[in-house]
Amino acid sequence: MMKNLLLLSIAFLFSVCAVAQTGWILVDSDLDDGRNVAQISLGMNDQDALWALGADASGAIVDEYTRSTDGGQTWTQGYYNAGDGVSQLFAIDGDVCWTVFNTGADQGLYKTEDGGTTWVKKGTAYGTGSFANVIYFFNDNDGFAQGDPLGGYYELYTTTDGGETWTRVPEADIPPPTGGEYGITGNYCAVGDNIWWGTNQGRIFYSTDKGYTWDVSMTVFGSSQTVNAEFADALNGIAFRSYLNMGLEPVLNVTDDGGATWTEVMVTGNMYARYFEHVPGTTNTYVGTSSEPGANGISFTYDGGDNWVSITDGYDFGAHIWLNDSTGWAGTYADASGGGMYIYDGGPMTPSAPTVDFEADYTAIAINDYVHFTDLTTGGPTSWAWEFEGGTPGTSYLQSPPPIQYLTTGSWDVTLTASNTFGSDTKTIPDYIEVGGVGIGEHSMATVTIFPNPVTDMLNIGGSTTIQEVQIFNVAGQIVYNQQVEMSSVRLNLSNLKSGIYHLKVKIADGYVNKKIIVR
Repeated sequence: MMKNLLLLSIAFLFSVCAVAQTGWILVDSDLDDGRNVAQISLGMNDQDALWALGADASGAIVDEYTRSTDGGQTWTQGYYNAGDGVSQLFAIDGDVCWTVFNTGADQGLYKTEDGGTTWVKKGTAYGTGSFANVIYFFNDNDGFAQGDPLGGYYELYTTTDGGETWTRVPEADIPPPTGGEYGITGNYCAVGDNIWWGTNQGRIFYSTDKGYTWDVSMTVFGSSQTVNAEFADALNGIAFRSYLNMGLEPVLNVTDDGGATWTEVMVTGNMYARYFEHVPGTTNTYVGTSSEPGANGISFTYDGGDNWVSITDGYDFGAHIWLNDSTGWAGTYADASGGGMYIYDGGPMTPSAPTVDFEADYTAIAINDYVHFTDLTTGGPTSWAWEFEGGTPGTSYLQSPPPIQYLTTGSWDVTLTASNTFGSDTKTIPDYIEVGGVGIGEHSMATVTIFPNPVTDMLNIGGSTTIQEVQIFNVAGQIVYNQQVEMSSVRLNLSNLKSGIYHLKVKIADGYVNKKIIVR
């Protein structure tokens, strides 16, 4: 039984952003400090009702949940009074929800009808020796539950009375498991009367009759991979490597025959690959998320998996669910200040070219000074082309160009073109950078003194007026040091910086001084 729990122990590594990112509203999940959101279920009969599972810092699901009855605006934490080892939630409405417990004699299928105050076991499905993974309802009466092999075949159940009683699916109606094969907690997808679930050995089981009879297929990923499937309709879907925080993945499997056969697809764009969900009401739109450090974000495909466009890059997203292409919810990390749940309000996810925007840290500078440019483009750009009239270098193809030095007086244009799979956009700001003598944006170099330069560890900065801020940029234009101060002298410890050339910007009351320093 520990095999399933081991897979769930992969860390989520979520973090809460102090300010909600573009297209997102950050709200308090009400989970305990340090908890993550492991799964979100939208009410089958009430789309303002959401229930979500909590997870600990390691990523393992804990016996704690949170629910919302107002579309995710506010959440209330709860604990279970029965069972142990949660596998999955399935929400009916704000008061009624099902939970699968997977550990010990008390494991099985539990239901609450009072908003989680009490949970009551229904039927005799699962017990000592079982490992229950999944529960799903097609409607108010017909449901399905999936567990690992017991007695030589998968422990699958169906119900026709709303879950009051459950009947095990006969062995003859289920393909046999391979050696050591098992299902995964919460790992399934359903559309209409069709339902699919993946295994730890690369196979997808599928049924077209609400779980009464089953077939199985092998994905192109092969028998060494844990997989799951997500479908847009009865025939068209994707398969992906599951229960691993993959970061950015280059490969999907796709099917157009309900999962009987699979084809490998090499994707284009940033496909974040920890959780995948189809967006209801769309033909071929799926969303993927990841919280893998350095490869974290959320993106969507509009064409069934070939091309992916980022919604938000560089922020941690976990389990998510969608009402339509304009409304969704995604989990993240909860801390003492709140957070833990994002609500998407960024508008329809439709394929489009980027919308270019950018800014400079200073637009009026002295001769020989440097300007740092920041890309503010939205719409999932994948390539950038900068043109800096009068600047050195004059072009850059990086999202964050290096500091641009201006050696000649004048007023100079800046142009940025950004592109993605769907097209490109260009923005030019005429006469954006004004280069003149001392007094245009910068004080005399003598206003601020630095020593020693070159420096090995401690850098002393003195000013003839109060110093307000000190920034240090590397040659790639990235800030490596930033300190707010209100004093006439500052002493910086730069021993942790690598040897090389850096740009020092010292802000004073009515301007700034920009100098080059060398770290040895």
